[in-house]
Amino acid sequence: MKFRIETPGHRASPSLKAFVTQKLSSLDKYYKDIQEVEVTLLNEVKGKNEVVNCTLNIRIPGKDEYIKTKSSIFEDAVLKAAEAAKRRLRIRKTQLQLANRKKTANRKVSAKVARKAAKKSL
Repeated sequence: MKFRIETPGHRASPSLKAFVTQKLSSLDKYYKDIQEVEVTLLNEVKGKNEVVNCTLNIRIPGKDEYIKTKSSIFEDAVLKAAEAAKRRLRIRKTQLQLANRKKTANRKVSAKVARKAAKKSL
């Protein structure tokens, strides 16, 4: 899994890059086919407040996952995005497992479904 960290408007410190890499490398536990994670950290000033937007674009075969979070500091925004990504990847993995179970020919068939199939064949 590769990481691409972008911080438009300012330079990211090596410690911030290491923090992002460390926290997002655990996503591999939840979904193994992750090819690349693009992280964009954008610092915006809204009135008197500074807001950090963290967007994750997780490249996976099929449809990519896109996650966007906001916070007042970089680290908190990255942690929120990592938690949201874990939830989304767990959901995606569960959906794929259910789809694969439906495709298997040797799964258990309920008695009701077996009776319907028998009636159709007669």
